This record gives sequence, C-alpha cells and structure tokens, in this order.
Amino acid sequence: MDAEEREADAGREARLAAYQRAREAGDAELLVQAASALPSALRFGPHPGRIPALIHEAYLVAAAPADRCRLAAALARAWVYGGDSERAVTFAREAVALAEQLDDAEVTADALDAALVAHWGPDDFAERLTLAARLADAAAHLTDPAPRLSAYLWRLTTAWECLDVVAVQRQLRALDALAEETGSARHGFFAASRRAMHSLVTGDADTADRLIAEARDLGTRVAEPDLEAVRHSLVAERARMAGDLAALRSEAEEFEAYGTAEGVPSVSAEAATMWLESGEPDRARQLLHQLVGAGLDTTVRDVDFLLTVASLLEVATGLQESDIVADGVRLLTPFAGRAVLNAGAVTFRGIIDDYLFRGEAALGRPDAERRRHSAASGYRRLGAGWWLERLDALGQAERPAKVTPGPSPVPASQPTSAAPTTVHLHPDAGSGWLAGTVGSTFDLPDLKGLYYLRELLRRPGTEISSLHLSAAAPGHAGTVAPETDTGEVADAQALAAYRQRLIDIDADLAEAESWSDQGRLDRLRAEREALLDELRTATGLGGRHRRFTSAGERARSAVRKAIASALGHIADRDPALARLLQDTIRTGASCRYDPDPARPVTWLLDLPDAAEAPRSP
Repeated sequence: MDAEEREADAGREARLAAYQRAREAGDAELLVQAASALPSALRFGPHPGRIPALIHEAYLVAAAPADRCRLAAALARAWVYGGDSERAVTFAREAVALAEQLDDAEVTADALDAALVAHWGPDDFAERLTLAARLADAAAHLTDPAPRLSAYLWRLTTAWECLDVVAVQRQLRALDALAEETGSARHGFFAASRRAMHSLVTGDADTADRLIAEARDLGTRVAEPDLEAVRHSLVAERARMAGDLAALRSEAEEFEAYGTAEGVPSVSAEAATMWLESGEPDRARQLLHQLVGAGLDTTVRDVDFLLTVASLLEVATGLQESDIVADGVRLLTPFAGRAVLNAGAVTFRGIIDDYLFRGEAALGRPDAERRRHSAASGYRRLGAGWWLERLDALGQAERPAKVTPGPSPVPASQPTSAAPTTVHLHPDAGSGWLAGTVGSTFDLPDLKGLYYLRELLRRPGTEISSLHLSAAAPGHAGTVAPETDTGEVADAQALAAYRQRLIDIDADLAEAESWSDQGRLDRLRAEREALLDELRTATGLGGRHRRFTSAGERARSAVRKAIASALGHIADRDPALARLLQDTIRTGASCRYDPDPARPVTWLLDLPDAAEAPRSP
C-alpha cells in the first residue's frame, strides 16, 4: 500500500470514528452530519462495506425532513459508489421530493447531486442534462463552495459526453476560479486533474505532466479517496498517447490486479485494452473471456457501461472475436455521437462512433465509413489530434481484418469519402411528418417550421428571404404581402444598446450552453439573431441608417421561431440530426442551408409514391 492509499484509509477511519462518537453520545445532529459525510470516504467501485448500513441507521431515526433528505442523498451516493445504482435510485428520488417540499437551495443542491449520481447510466443522459441544469440554478447563489464544485463537475461531465467544446472550456475555467477563490487543496485537485485530462485530449503533454503531478500532491494533502484511481487513469492515458509500452504494461498490471481484487469490470476491461496495445494479446484475450462470460448483454447499465463495452469491443475487434464484436456494436449503436468517459470526466476514451467504425469495419458492414467520418468530425471539434491521427491511420492503412466471411475489405488505396446518409423529412401519410435516418425514423407533429426546413433543404446554398419562405407553410398566402415603410430602423443610441446587449448575450449563451439549458439557449439565440438582423438591416456602408418594412420583420421573427420549435422537436428524438440541421441552417431576414461536406446527406423530402415510407421496427 503506498502513501496515498494509507492517507485515504486514514481519512475513512476518521469519518467512521466520528460516526461512532456521535452514536455513543446520542447526539442526533452530530449523527446526521457524520452519516452524511460517510460517502466521501468511499472509493469509486469497490464494495462499500458497512457504510450504507450505518447511514441507513441514522436515516431511520431522523425526524426532521431536512435531515432525512440529506441522509437519503447520502445513501444514494453510497450505493452508487459501491456499484449498486439500482438501490440508489429510490433514495435519490426521496431526497429530491423532500427537497422540493423544503424549498431550501442548499438542501436542494445536495439532493440533485445525489439524483445525478443515481442517474449516471447510459440511458439517463437526457435526465442528467435536466438535473445538472437544476443543480446549477440551485448552487449559483450559495456561498458554500461545495455545491458549486458539484455543479461545475456535473456540467463538465455532460459537456464532454455530448462533445460541447464551449461548455467544456467554461466549466474548466469555473473549476480554476473556484480553486483560486477558496485556496482549497481539494478544489485544486479537481481543477488540476480535469485540466490534465483536457491537456491530454488536446495533445499538450508537458502541461498534462505538470497537472498530473499537481493533482497527486493536492489529492494526497486532503486524502482524496479517489486519488489513486484518478492518477492511474491519467498516467495510463499519457502512456498510451506517448507510445510508452513499458509504462502501459505497468499500468495494465495495476488495473488488472485492482479490477480483479475489487470486482470492477470497467477497470479490468481497460486493463485488457492496455495489454492489447502493449503487445500482450494473450493476456488481453484472457481478460476478455473472463469479463464477457455469458455475453456483453449482462454488462450492468451503470456509469461504466459505455467504458466497459467500448473497451471490450476494441479488444474483441483486435482479436477477431466476431460474436463479441457483433454484440458490442449492437449495444453501442444507440449511443452514437456520445463520448466515452472514465467516471466524472477523469479521462476521455474516445467517441462511440470510433468504436462502431472499428467493429462495423471488422464485420464488413457498409455503415463503417459513415461512422469513421462522424468520429473524425467529433475529434476535430474537440482538437483531439492523437485520437484523430489514430482513427485516420486505421481508416487508411490499418483497417481491422474482417472477422466474418464476406467480401474483401476496401483497399486502403481507394477513396475513403463518406457515403451520404439518407434522411427522411417529409409529411407522413397521416396528419404528421416522418423524420430520421432510414431504419431509425420517428413521427413529428405537423409544424410550420418543418415546411420551412424542407424548403431550405430543397435549395442548398440559396438565400431565401423569410418573407418568401413563410409562404411555404400551409395557412400562408402564396404571394408576398404589401410592405409598409416604418422609417429608419434605429438611431445611434439604439444601435449602441444593441451592440452592448449582444456582448451580454454572448456571455449568457456560453453559460446556458454549459448548463445545457435548452429553453434558455433557444431564447438567447432567438434574441441574438433578432439583434443581428436589426444591425444588418439598420446600418449600411459608413454607418448610414437603412429602412425596413414591418411585413419583413414579422416574417423573419415568425420563421425563426418556427424553425427553432421544429429543431427542438427533432432534438428530443434524434439529437445528432438536430445538431446537423442547427450547424447548416442559418435564419434571419434571409435564410440559407449550407450542406456540410463532412456529413453528406441525401434528403427524402417527399413521401414516395404517396405511400407511407419505411419505418423503424
């Protein structure tokens, strides 16, 4: 046992001793405080031992709603940290319900953090976004730095999950500011370790080395229970990127020993990838077969689900284990477009589409190239150069060998341009619309914004005025209404106010994006677009004021709002499709669709043969 582990064990024993003293003294208030602190003594992954039982003991005798709320939240954390998220959900829900009755921001923040911990599985991402936004609202005006730290870490994690680069940067800066403000070694540990992860992703090895050492020093000072797990994860990732096989083998030994001793599948799965990369395929195969057992479908759908399945898929692909590859592809496909993380943004382990590309290429499936291009686009957005180079090398020269009989792989010398994705966006045979990729379609209500989107998609690269575009939807006349002159748009004082408001909106947008507050984002983007339109139409060369018409302004506002509403409905069902449309559609006084060459699409904009289009099973 090294010094860091001894410090962590000492901290755990101190918390248990505090609980025992409160129990013996019969002091209910101290008992609640001591029990609430017990989860912070747990390492993530190993069995929690008696800690949940001790917290539950205090929970049963607590009378005050605020105390029961805190103890229910503590129980939820203890069970998740111990690898039993199903038990955690009930207590997390009770904590949130009690907090809502109390209307206490501090208690609410604690309950929401517990709810986030309990909803850390792959299927709960939408709920995590909502809970993280609520936590940020609750913690924003609290003087206690603990809930703010929690809010920043959750917003950072969700930002990495959906590859939101702006939000990642903002939350990293928030962690830095909190560490500077408080001077706390614990806050400094989180800021340094998450900055180290970002430096590894963006290829700044020198900064990563400095921050890893800094995180170790700070974590040791405060006996952070997860210090060793965080440090080993960062060091292992550094070794992978540097191609340091000796260091990678050393970390593989550590990961395998820990994963086996504590029964943590994700740690053992990561060890298998390290053995494979360091040239030890037999050890990788042994771990793969131990972990798969009755099949990948038995993998618990908890915080580590994506990391475990992605790691095992990578190993199975490298070892040409066709059945496991097929299972891995099937399990990961619903999560395309997401990132693979180790716990709370401790390390970044690539994009799901990267793993799907490997698996589908190995199986000889035609969708592989589309996956590769999607992953490459995500890596470019993140500035993840090492990951992009690795993907490009695999796509151009080291395509995985097929693991099932079939046609030969495409030779590396052939072009690797992505085949267009076929996407439905048209009225259905009934009263609504059909949208989505072939094989994964969904229904939408009959929205005016869908007509506007379809008209823009029909005419790529063409400027269409909002006034003319508005005639594309039912209920609008097919001719342009007479325009009435409203005079000069704005005077100098108004223009200055517009520009200042744009500066304020940009700051608010960055915050709303980091919180994943979709409602606020829509409002701010709408206001920003309206102000930009005002500036574009109100000023000409040399700052001369222009004149515009009331009919044109009404159409601009109506079209923009209708398209935003339609994109919101699409995002609820297919976030990737919504993101594509948001990235390529521009609204304003004139609107335009500019296709993205990296994401080619064949749009199906009319119901074929007046018959219903194929639907997803």
